Amino acid sequence: MRKANSTHLAASLREMDAVGIPVDLSVAELDVEIEQVGGVHDTMVFDLRDGRAGYVIDLIITNQMSRPVRCRDIELRPPWVDSEFEWLRDPREMGGDPYNYRFPGKAALELPRDLALNHVLLGGGILKPGGCPRQGWLLGIGSPMPENLRHGAWVEITLAIIAYDHNEYPETITLWVDRLAKLERKSSRKVPTESLFANESAQGLGSLHPGDIGQTPSRDSPVARQAAARAISAGKLVTVLSERSIQNHRLAILRDFVFLLQTSCREI
Repeated sequence: MRKANSTHLAASLREMDAVGIPVDLSVAELDVEIEQVGGVHDTMVFDLRDGRAGYVIDLIITNQMSRPVRCRDIELRPPWVDSEFEWLRDPREMGGDPYNYRFPGKAALELPRDLALNHVLLGGGILKPGGCPRQGWLLGIGSPMPENLRHGAWVEITLAIIAYDHNEYPETITLWVDRLAKLERKSSRKVPTESLFANESAQGLGSLHPGDIGQTPSRDSPVARQAAARAISAGKLVTVLSERSIQNHRLAILRDFVFLLQTSCREI
């Protein structure tokens, strides 16, 4: 039976019992209900600046049973190996900003502590019986996402609440994949300023001057062919950079001309 139908049945049977209608409440006994809520992008996995993955999971967790459930752990089980996963620690135990959970890295995502479930459930938190829901974010970090997982994709993972009595309450949730940080890292890589032949020169490879350390390779040697290929690439790179410099210079001249024109118009 689907949880929505089971929850409706449980509520109906409890209402009947409350007005004195004899019912068997045992058939209404459910377990811990985990419901994904929020917008389509509110529950997500995203790249951190250091390459690891961050998790933001927006949930409502309800104990539909007649007894409390003490939470020993919450496991996140993505469809890839993640040996480094951990939930973010309570900011009040971290010695920094006590009011916000913060992901690692410069200018990283921060979320209010009052809206998170980490410190509420992890390490012995209690889910009270009788349909008293807990709503908020679960926040964690883990190993890097697989390279073939594309930005904007959707991925299903299993989230399981592990109780102290060893009972397990799993649910499948769907995460939106945000890879913008990785795309920004790729686009912001700088061109190296050192010589393309620095390593070869340090090792005496590809030397073209008498007296350099090492032997000058023959024209057909693998080292010479590699050096020639790099020289061609370097030439292409210089051409591209030169064209960009010319374009930037032209733009600067155009900006100066517009500025002078505006100044002249104001004086007139």
